[in-house]
Amino acid sequence: MLDKIDTSKKLSKEIYSKKFDEQSVRLGFLQRSIREAGIPVIILFEGFRGAYRSLLISKVISALDPRGYRVYSSSKTTESQKKLPFFTQFWKELPAKGQIAIHHRAWYFLRNEHDVGDPDEAAEWYHVNFDEINGFERELACGGYKIIKIFTHITRKQQEKNLAKSEDDTASRWEALTPGGIEGIDYDAYRDVYEKMLAETNTMYAPWHIVSMEDRRAGICDVMDVLAAELEKTLKSSSAGSKKEQLAYEPDPTVPDILSRYTCYQEVDEKVYSEKLKKYHKRLAELQYELYKNGISTIVGFEGWDAGGKGGAIKRLVAPLDPLGYRVNPVSAPSQLENQYHYLWRFWTKLPGPGEIAVFDRTWYGRVLVERVEHFTPVMDWKRAYEEINSMEAQWVKQGILVQKFWLQIDKDEQYKRFQARENDPAKTWKITAEDWRNRDKWDAYVDAVNEMLYRTDTRLAPWTVVEANNKQYARLKVLGTMIDRMEKALRKES
Repeated sequence: MLDKIDTSKKLSKEIYSKKFDEQSVRLGFLQRSIREAGIPVIILFEGFRGAYRSLLISKVISALDPRGYRVYSSSKTTESQKKLPFFTQFWKELPAKGQIAIHHRAWYFLRNEHDVGDPDEAAEWYHVNFDEINGFERELACGGYKIIKIFTHITRKQQEKNLAKSEDDTASRWEALTPGGIEGIDYDAYRDVYEKMLAETNTMYAPWHIVSMEDRRAGICDVMDVLAAELEKTLKSSSAGSKKEQLAYEPDPTVPDILSRYTCYQEVDEKVYSEKLKKYHKRLAELQYELYKNGISTIVGFEGWDAGGKGGAIKRLVAPLDPLGYRVNPVSAPSQLENQYHYLWRFWTKLPGPGEIAVFDRTWYGRVLVERVEHFTPVMDWKRAYEEINSMEAQWVKQGILVQKFWLQIDKDEQYKRFQARENDPAKTWKITAEDWRNRDKWDAYVDAVNEMLYRTDTRLAPWTVVEANNKQYARLKVLGTMIDRMEKALRKES
């Protein structure tokens, strides 16, 4: 791809000055239009060292309202960030609706440095493959994000000239401060890596725009033209299809009735319950310490019917744990802030630190449960979510995080009894709302949604455990016993 790029284009200072001023006005107008339309934009700069990416970013932001953008650099990745799943920092850096995130190299920098073999950059954590990158970009694009990727190209001769004067040139001296510095850069090695990157990640969701920076003035104007054209195209597309069609949906007949395999009531003796609870609590306290010492993080997600006993199960799970090592995250309808981002953003931003435990009282599966049944999300979006969620959980497990998911299963009669009990107990009336009764009227639709959720997202890496929960004591013991078993397996695998 790089052989086809014209590197002979030049602009005089006078023509450049006039054109840049016009482009700046145009880009400023488009930024305001993007903000009004509520479109989040990601602009990513990648390319050869010495190709003036920092200068390009400075020129671009000179045309923008500083309240509407933020600039990020992957060369500033910290050691603590490297202990989290690869894409975590980029999820945290997503722009809100109407905002712009500008990335100096981003996820490609980490991937490419690994391939070139720079000793200061090569690490297993960087080794994300291009399929994972394409999946990440596709997920964001389908979630409403506009991704503009710009590759800055220069010849070997021009790179040598640029790097030679980096100590004296303010626009390029920062190159010497980047990881790996500017000494011993192998142009051919990077070119081979870039050619592969461009070929494998030039997708319809996030195509590459290759710009020659052989002449700085010509390159700057070309970049401004690319940005303006892409933003105008996005605004036009957004205006034409601002409302997604809500298609009718019939349950997939190939999805098995998984819930019918479980008998909701399971007996447990009171004395057995007390003895096992004490034993499990002692073991959980020990395991929390061992997991923390080994840096193994844990994510526990609870889903289930209203009044299914999630709160009680969570309370017994965390009771023996050191509160400094875990956090319970209650999940309800997205807040005004959370609605400004991709639906998975609020979960990526709550990942546990190394060796810590994150418990979610309801989870990312709301996308394929309540949002599906209540028609909050178009069919095409929640159907796509199964793959997105599986990918997210696989990335967590790849980083060494233990992921466990529980569905608390009660029957319809038991739910009615618990609803009545809550309404009749002054201490528990806060637990029951009119919405709970409305959801109960859609029991069959929820059964279909739960069955499909279990069918499509019960994976080897992140399995579901269906908990027979009519008997609360049995349910709590099953949750604790399952957690202990998986924690012990994780420790054995680590050793």
